[in-house]
Amino acid sequence: MKKQSFFALSVGLMSLSACGSTEYSVTVNVPAEKNETTAYLYNWDSNEKVDSAIVTDGQVKFTGNAESPFIGRIYIDGVRGSFLIVEAGDVVVTDGVASGTALNEKMNAYTSRMKEIVEEYQNLEPNDSVAAVALQNEYEEIPGKAYEENKGNALGIYWFSQIASGYNLAQLDSAIATDASLESSDRVKTIRENLIAREETSVGKQYKDFTITYEGNDVKLSDYVKPGQYTLVDFWASWCGPCIRQTKVIKELYKKYNGKGLDVVGVAVWDKPEDTLKAIESHELDWPCIMNAQTIPTDLYGITGIPCIILINPEGVIVSRDKQSQELIDDVDKAMADFKAAK
Repeated sequence: MKKQSFFALSVGLMSLSACGSTEYSVTVNVPAEKNETTAYLYNWDSNEKVDSAIVTDGQVKFTGNAESPFIGRIYIDGVRGSFLIVEAGDVVVTDGVASGTALNEKMNAYTSRMKEIVEEYQNLEPNDSVAAVALQNEYEEIPGKAYEENKGNALGIYWFSQIASGYNLAQLDSAIATDASLESSDRVKTIRENLIAREETSVGKQYKDFTITYEGNDVKLSDYVKPGQYTLVDFWASWCGPCIRQTKVIKELYKKYNGKGLDVVGVAVWDKPEDTLKAIESHELDWPCIMNAQTIPTDLYGITGIPCIILINPEGVIVSRDKQSQELIDDVDKAMADFKAAK
């Protein structure tokens, strides 16, 4: 009787141990030309490097233990690659798609449906507006639905980050209050910090100064924001298509108002200085540019996407932000009309 009870207990403990296993393996299939290069597995939420390995025979493999699933991202030979959920079990990544475990299969279901919607939308009859609206609504609802279905796990944090970009600070705090996993997420903390910075530099607030050191010289934004003048500040990068498109708008404003109360200054962010200089020359940008600013001003102003264009009035107050094309022209025209009328 005792032996039987002990045996039953042992089996039960072994089963419990297996069910609670935290061991994972991630196998990534890689093009053969990447052999002998280094691959990295990062925790996407914390941006911490988890592991590294050499690509061999068209594959790279990571193994370890994860007490709870986390969002991973693969980098190979310095190039950012696939998202995946690192969780107990065997994960296989092929052509950027991770499979083999429960959360990865759920991720695939969401992303596959989104791809299907795009294809269905592209194949619609030109005048089928009803179906177009229905597909668009379904597409936009998937991230929110995916978050609600995965609150409290890594997949939920991933999808929340996709919808939180449209939140204000009050909405974000309300969401955090109902989901403890969000409060511990580094990614969500960063989103919150950006929202606070954005609110502190919104229309009606005083602009914030910053200092950039480039080629041994310190340059401040305040070096270009002159009392008694309006200043248009363009946060941009050479690789950013929308940024380059807006330089055409800024050129027209510069031509119209330079020397008449409006100064323009560019701030090169998230860019290599040599690339910035090439873009300035090739696009014939005549205004000064603060070089190699990287993330200093974008963190300070809560900028998550570029171009970000702000207009500062003669008292140093931000009177326009995040406007582009005709909306930007309208704001500058109004400001300059008021400036002329006040003289």
